[in-house]
Amino acid sequence: MGVKEIIYAVEIWSVKQGKEEEFLKIWTDLANWTKDNEMCNTGAVLLQDLEQKNRFISFGSWKTPACVQAWREQPEFKAAFVKLKELCDEIKLSTMKNVFSIS
Repeated sequence: MGVKEIIYAVEIWSVKQGKEEEFLKIWTDLANWTKDNEMCNTGAVLLQDLEQKNRFISFGSWKTPACVQAWREQPEFKAAFVKLKELCDEIKLSTMKNVFSIS
């Protein structure tokens, strides 16, 4: 198809009402730890729904699916995820690949 395969870790976060700021701090700390430890990702984005303020979507690009799996198995990720999970009503984790993009 001519599309360079890029792997994405994608998460949908439904944060408990009133816990948004605490969630942002922990998520940002995890993202910074990931960057500082060169976990073979190439960037991360966190989006917040304008109408449903407690709904977030995060995604980051990775070199391989194995990189995503290795990242999620790190003790630092697991510790942060436990804290994030306590702040959320629901979390959906996915590993995806791009199949089409327009610049």
